[in-house]
Amino acid sequence: MNKFLNYISIALLALTLFSCNKNEWTPEKEADFKAELKKGLKNTSKGVFSDDQVNYISNCVFEKIKSKNLKPNDADTPETSIMVMQMGKDCAQESFSKSKPLSAAEVNNTWNSENEKTYKNLIKEMLIKSGAKSEEASLIADCAISKLKKENIGPADLQDPKKGDLIQKIGKSCGEELMKRK
Repeated sequence: MNKFLNYISIALLALTLFSCNKNEWTPEKEADFKAELKKGLKNTSKGVFSDDQVNYISNCVFEKIKSKNLKPNDADTPETSIMVMQMGKDCAQESFSKSKPLSAAEVNNTWNSENEKTYKNLIKEMLIKSGAKSEEASLIADCAISKLKKENIGPADLQDPKKGDLIQKIGKSCGEELMKRK
């Protein structure tokens, strides 16, 4: 998730750094800013954000920029860059809490190398943040994806509350397997 939030920040900075000479927001600059941000989010999120979430994030970031009285060329300072990056992270987190999860029809429910890698990285990041070592987190992530596939649980099923108990059992089982290896 942090990777996607960083992409949001990079897109925001790039757009603000390379905008026109006049340092004022116009309807055209606003539309260009939002369009570029949406395009960047869709390209880098690889299906993590729905269209509604992408729209929410772009509108939210723009409103926060305007509320702080930031102009298109104001990203020259480290302080402003950090502030805009934080706005992107905040808006992405808000979008997850305010929007409904993607339906099975909206998410490709078959595993492929791309979404498998994405979910492994998400699991690994989450485990490392909770104190696990990188090697242990990798083993658990690999185990979890393998067992999810064996149980015919696809990416869209991970959001299904009915599958929550089974998913927790898989996670617990992978943790136990790691402990046996030690």
